[in-house]
Amino acid sequence: MDVFWYALVGLLLAGYLALESVDFGVGMLLPLADTETGRARMRRGVVPLFLANEVWLVAFAGLLFGALPLLEGELLSALRIPVVLLLTAWFLRDAALWFRTAHPGDRWRRAWDVVLPVSSLVLAAGWGAVLAALTRGLSTHGNGHAVATAGDLLHPFALLGAAVAVVGSLRQGSLFAGRGLPADTSLAVRLGRLDRVLTPVLLVLLAVTAAVGATVTDAPVAVAVVAVLAAAVVYGSGRLRAAGRTTAALVLGAAPLIALPVLVGAANGTTVLATRSGDGVLHLSRAIADSASLGLLTVTVLPFLIAVVLGQVWIWRVFGRADHHRTA
Repeated sequence: MDVFWYALVGLLLAGYLALESVDFGVGMLLPLADTETGRARMRRGVVPLFLANEVWLVAFAGLLFGALPLLEGELLSALRIPVVLLLTAWFLRDAALWFRTAHPGDRWRRAWDVVLPVSSLVLAAGWGAVLAALTRGLSTHGNGHAVATAGDLLHPFALLGAAVAVVGSLRQGSLFAGRGLPADTSLAVRLGRLDRVLTPVLLVLLAVTAAVGATVTDAPVAVAVVAVLAAAVVYGSGRLRAAGRTTAALVLGAAPLIALPVLVGAANGTTVLATRSGDGVLHLSRAIADSASLGLLTVTVLPFLIAVVLGQVWIWRVFGRADHHRTA
């Protein structure tokens, strides 16, 4: 059961990244729209969805606190600087989506049109770098506790994780924003060209991630398999996109974002917080909550999570359709 709760925490984070990759991507792609109508349309496409997507992050944080309380404290301590940066980017991204239309002035809109792509880029790259650093293992502070140093977050493997998250999100955003657009519009042409470039770039990045991950982690085979499988799914997504099955391509296109938290578990197993020195590591058996707390979570959290999944499916069916974007 300990592994079940750890896997469920990871599943919630993977779900958040998979869904939010669309929001990250659309936010980063906003400068491609050269008209106010195009920018407004891209924003309207994600506004009904992003708060529902963020429920997964809230659920992740809540379950992490309830099921793995010691891990949450250690992670917040080790990742305090990147966590502050991610929270700041999160607040700014949401503010840009909400406040862009709160004032009619052109300068007001242009200011938020800068904040939105920059904060979306920081969110995507930040999550990718943090998860890759956790996959490789953190440094150890002088007091024996794990800490994410600049060297950890700027290591080539961490930068690869950031690149995979950014390119994967850009591809998701281009697929999502391009649905329902007339093929002869300038924005549709730009998004189509970008998608044709991003797919092979993403495949190369995943292949390099598999190769580098096999040399810098303690589970080279597992890490390589996860990255290669993600690449295979992306390739299938590209074939579906070429066949005009954009929705199916969008679903499969989330694979690189899902792979990032999976890599942490594949590389470290039940070591829920790994360090390269071996000092300050945290194992699942020590991080898991007591049986009484887990029993309470079983009867309270699991029904809530089922309701969240059902609600998410309904929201995407209603607000995520291409015809909704076209008529909004």
